[in-house]
Amino acid sequence: MILKASEGRADDIGALEALLTEPITAEQRTAIETEIYALQQGVRGERETAHILDRIYGHSERIAVIHDLRIADGLGGYVQFDHILLHRFLKRVAVLETKNFSGRISKNEHDEWAVWYPNRRQPVDIPNPVAQADRAARLLQIWLEAHQHSAAFRRVEGWVIVPPTCKIDRTRIGTGIRIVKVDNFHERWTDDVSFADATGFLTSISPAQLGTVGAQLISQHVPPDYAWRKRFSVAEMASSEIAPTPVVSEQPTKVETSADLITEAATFSPEGQVIVQLRGGGTHADHPEQAHEDEREPAENSEAGQQDAQPEKKRTKSAVKASALIPVIEGISERVLPDGRVAFLAQTGTPAAEVLAAICKGRAIWNPRFRNWLCAEERATEIRKALVAQEAGAPS
Repeated sequence: MILKASEGRADDIGALEALLTEPITAEQRTAIETEIYALQQGVRGERETAHILDRIYGHSERIAVIHDLRIADGLGGYVQFDHILLHRFLKRVAVLETKNFSGRISKNEHDEWAVWYPNRRQPVDIPNPVAQADRAARLLQIWLEAHQHSAAFRRVEGWVIVPPTCKIDRTRIGTGIRIVKVDNFHERWTDDVSFADATGFLTSISPAQLGTVGAQLISQHVPPDYAWRKRFSVAEMASSEIAPTPVVSEQPTKVETSADLITEAATFSPEGQVIVQLRGGGTHADHPEQAHEDEREPAENSEAGQQDAQPEKKRTKSAVKASALIPVIEGISERVLPDGRVAFLAQTGTPAAEVLAAICKGRAIWNPRFRNWLCAEERATEIRKALVAQEAGAPS
């Protein structure tokens, strides 16, 4: 089943070309033009791979296909998944990294990779494509664990897919490395089955549950304009960027649709933390005075403008006052924000911070700017009980 069709990176190229029409620096322009060229070079390979995957798995109820997915990496950037395959029977996930190389790909004893092109005496050095695919696979594995789907998908693997015309130097790369030509992928993937994979059908999820997991993952896709603006530090438009709206679920077979949960865009980071972006492109702040001062427009330079601005500043601060910190257990405190949500916080790097992170996963949303966990009041009650139980030595 195809859950997200291939876009051929047209949206990405269009978003980047639109950025070129805006006021940007020469360095930004060069970087954006380089990215456009790289995307255009890789489009053919991705399109061919998507076509073959759709032809093989398009009507399958065992395998879900997701093309062109982008989610936050937890480090201020984004990870691009060219293709994702979810196999409900084998309980496996394949993350496919497409490389449109036309020469011979090889590596040396130091794991340094290069491509030898025809009519060139020297190879062209390239980043390790297998490491790239493995990093993307690891991020997806963390996402599955965070959303309690790791039991449904026990293996997440990165694969490098190259065109049929690309030559793979197996004498250097070896046969066990997961880099294959696109037309050989299906055979390699299905041949590499362990005993645990073969018995996975005994506890496999249903087609409906497979679709639910895929829909939850797709809900966190970051639109290209939003992602590329942040990537190249192009000034954000006042009202055009809207972060992705997630589907939050605590059970692998059920998707929460509560309005108070889907108003925030949450993405899971490799460290096991969640990053929150509010509608409008910013991050929520539990220090409202600071957040408001950062967003306030400067007053006019005239004396009258300064007189008008001062009363407004006082009114704004008093209107968005957050509550004082309230201790929950040793090392962990909470405060109520002006919008009614609760922020839990602990000193970074302490055991208390680790306990708080473990309990808040799946229950609250991580705010990296102010290093706290945000949730609605009903969730806060659940977190408080879990923290007290943890301190008392009971399971949470």
